[in-house]
Amino acid sequence: MQPFQLLAFDLDGTLVDSAPDILAALNQMMARLGKAQVSLMQVQHWLGNGMAMLIKRALTGRLEPGSCDAAEFETAQQLFIDFYQQSNGSATRLFDLVPEVLAQLSERYPLALVTNKPRQFTEPLLEHLRIGRFFKAIWCADDVAKAKPDPQMLLALAEQQQLQVTDILLVGDSENDIFAARAAGMPVIALSYGYNHGQSIAHSQPDLVLESFSSLPDAICSLEQER
Repeated sequence: MQPFQLLAFDLDGTLVDSAPDILAALNQMMARLGKAQVSLMQVQHWLGNGMAMLIKRALTGRLEPGSCDAAEFETAQQLFIDFYQQSNGSATRLFDLVPEVLAQLSERYPLALVTNKPRQFTEPLLEHLRIGRFFKAIWCADDVAKAKPDPQMLLALAEQQQLQVTDILLVGDSENDIFAARAAGMPVIALSYGYNHGQSIAHSQPDLVLESFSSLPDAICSLEQER
């Protein structure tokens, strides 16, 4: 048995359901631009690739948005930032037993956060939900040149903590987490309930797929037994 030296967690779709607050901000943005409203299901399918891609998807109504009018995008992005700063945390909820499991795991492992959410939204949300205290390191989309699925964030975390990537376990919910982990050479567990563009996360072949966050401690022990 070889224990992991650090556990790294995605945020949106893994620890928290933030889609309702993001939906509210997007629809305020769309209304200001004179565009049709978007649905919660659309937002859930669009999340995972960062703020810029989310806005482009809303503007075009497509998962693969292609090119957008640059001026319209800049206006939309500033509107979204303004509106999301107002709604961030209002309707966002922690998934079941997240604080309890994080507290349990933090007694055995250092914990880190690796999210494609910009820092200006991440830190207030962690404070609002009272889970920021669990993380010894927080990496956000704007801390690196390329966010997930690029491995840069995970590699930067490993370097910062002076650890081998194989000694860090990533816990996420989307193919972006799986692809980033695979590119970095990092083991990864996926939660099935999160945001993955409407597709089963099992298709991305993480090391394990879990139905509930409460299953995580046992799953980690299982992976450690195989190391």
